[in-house]
Amino acid sequence: MKHIRENIGFHDSQNKRQQILEAAYAVFSSKGYHRATVDEIIALADTGKGTVYNYFVNKEQLFYTLIKECSMPFQVIIEGIVNSSDPPLEKVETIIKAFLEFYAKHANLWRVMMHEVRGFGAAGSSNFTQEQLDKYQACFCETIGMIEKVLLEAQSKGFIRESCDATRAAHGLFSVIVTFVFRDFVDKNIGETAHTITELFLYGAADR
Repeated sequence: MKHIRENIGFHDSQNKRQQILEAAYAVFSSKGYHRATVDEIIALADTGKGTVYNYFVNKEQLFYTLIKECSMPFQVIIEGIVNSSDPPLEKVETIIKAFLEFYAKHANLWRVMMHEVRGFGAAGSSNFTQEQLDKYQACFCETIGMIEKVLLEAQSKGFIRESCDATRAAHGLFSVIVTFVFRDFVDKNIGETAHTITELFLYGAADR
């Protein structure tokens, strides 16, 4: 599972917990949350059921832990962008590029996660309880909040008009990013795609 380990950025460790997470990444990414089974993860991790349940209470906790730990390096990157001294509009493009790189790298797993939490609790739309959905919603809000902080800084310095609702704009920009990834609109040069999205978001498509 070396290629899996490299893909998700886990440390090159052979401890059992790590092996379980790597196996979970592969199974959830290929089969989705609902069809994935703990038994499949156990088999791929080459470990025992007792070992898995020693680390994780159930399948949902395993999935949530995987999402959180996979996101950690990304969170560090986007927090670094937010706190940098770069010009505000440059930050907008940089954070778009970081989002594109992360979601393109983990497209299959994040597609599964977003499928499960779509609507955040709409009846019959998820295998999760409302309490579980709230955890994932909090993750989304924290991540999208990083985009919002960059937009608010740009707004405070006069680069974005005051009437712009930064919260709605951040959610809209996030939606554009994931749509580009999941519809395979991302060019081989992710920087070019980031620039395209930045231009459309900041200046629109009109010929002025």
